[in-house]
Amino acid sequence: MYDSDDFPLKLRRHPWAKSMKLRYDAKTDSAVITMPPRSSERSAKKFVQQNLPWLLAQRQETPPQKFLHPGYIIPYQGQDHIIVHNPDNAGRVHIKDRKIIVGGHSEGIAVRIENYLKKQARLAVEPITIKMAAKLDKKYKRIQIRDTKSRWGSCSSSGNLSFSWRLIMAPPPILEYVIAHEVAHLREMNHSADFWNIVDHLVDHAKLSRKWLRSEGQILMHIQSKEPPIIK
Repeated sequence: MYDSDDFPLKLRRHPWAKSMKLRYDAKTDSAVITMPPRSSERSAKKFVQQNLPWLLAQRQETPPQKFLHPGYIIPYQGQDHIIVHNPDNAGRVHIKDRKIIVGGHSEGIAVRIENYLKKQARLAVEPITIKMAAKLDKKYKRIQIRDTKSRWGSCSSSGNLSFSWRLIMAPPPILEYVIAHEVAHLREMNHSADFWNIVDHLVDHAKLSRKWLRSEGQILMHIQSKEPPIIK
């Protein structure tokens, strides 16, 4: 039978659910069951047991979690950098010799690194956005750098552009492609043939960049902007 040592089980009874649905939660390495309100915990465990091969496959296919914490290696502009803590560095973060060096107290390291990467993302995104928007003779209202969990960028109908700070970890051509994608929406708020023609006018590697995001993008999304859990 199902063993809780395999996957922690989260039960979610939904009033409109007519059957059980199983989902793998990579962040907590758990099995999440959405079930009808009258279903029993025993039947839920049996359902998980029947689907253990699927859960194990999902776990294996999920990129390992990394954290913005000393000792972890994360990409910066497409190149791996190791995070190093230097308490004598007065709380500053800087990059040197493929190292992300963070100073100050050991508490709040993840926040300081994330703030630094957000700043670097803005410095990288803004000039490219200005250039591409001018190329289309379009204007935008403002640029936002956010911690989005599933989207690399967005363009609102009012002309606000948002980008994930995680783009600074991707190779520069990927960042350029995402900017081109969102700037193209300033002219075409759809994904029509005209829209993709605009994207191709702005960058010459759109197809390769989309392929990279599909195959490698989830690795960046699994880098956690928080402290790693304490293992006892």
